[in-house]
Amino acid sequence: MHDRIDELAGLSAELRHCTQYATGRADQVRDQIDRVRTELSEHAEALEARAKELLTVGQDVPAAEATEAARGIRAVLDDAPTGHDASAKVQPAGTAGKQTAAAAKPPQKT
Repeated sequence: MHDRIDELAGLSAELRHCTQYATGRADQVRDQIDRVRTELSEHAEALEARAKELLTVGQDVPAAEATEAARGIRAVLDDAPTGHDASAKVQPAGTAGKQTAAAAKPPQKT
């Protein structure tokens, strides 16, 4: 599961790069993002089903663990962009303003 979450983060970063620098690979990366999101969603559904099974046989702690793992996956999916809306959040190269730290003030003499 963590491998897929890391893969999704890496693909999101790659998509930002592809759309920012117009490398032409953005559609391929979007397809991969959709694939990983589907796999994670299926895994979360399986965990939720397993939690229900465990609850019916009185295994409260393992059921809670499975439910929490499913919630974690759902949270990642909610925060990560989909393959088709990730490019909307990217600014083209050179349009972001520079952010520089202000120089420290010299000490005051008393």
